[in-house]
Amino acid sequence: MALQSILLLLAVLVIGTVQGYVAYNITPVYRGSKYMVSKNAEPFDLAQMNGRCRGSGGYLLQLDSFREYIYLKSELSRIRDHSLVYTGITDLGSEGHFYNYNDKKPAAYLKWRRHQPDNWAGKEHCVNLSYYGLNDIDCRGTARYICEIPV
Repeated sequence: MALQSILLLLAVLVIGTVQGYVAYNITPVYRGSKYMVSKNAEPFDLAQMNGRCRGSGGYLLQLDSFREYIYLKSELSRIRDHSLVYTGITDLGSEGHFYNYNDKKPAAYLKWRRHQPDNWAGKEHCVNLSYYGLNDIDCRGTARYICEIPV
């Protein structure tokens, strides 16, 4: 019975919700924010996913520093199938000038994977984060997304 209680407590600490959608808590709090990754991959829509994050008190990830980038890369390596985690960084309407979708400010920190961004086929206007770094990607793909929630 005690083991079942401990396992239930761990499950509550690891899995949370983003406006009613099940998500992984990557960390309780890191430098004033907590981060949640959607549990399942689904068709991505910047406005809709940012709305889900906003409904939980946050927004799609905005990278602010090298430390945040390194920390999240490390944490994402612990989640299975983490290779395509959409962020809130985009260059929609301003090719090559990446900004945060939520507040429309220029992206503060961009550490691209080798040979990125490449805007392959003229369709890559969103950004994903993985253990390997940032990559520009088609905004209409299917993947998980990451919310940043200030605490």
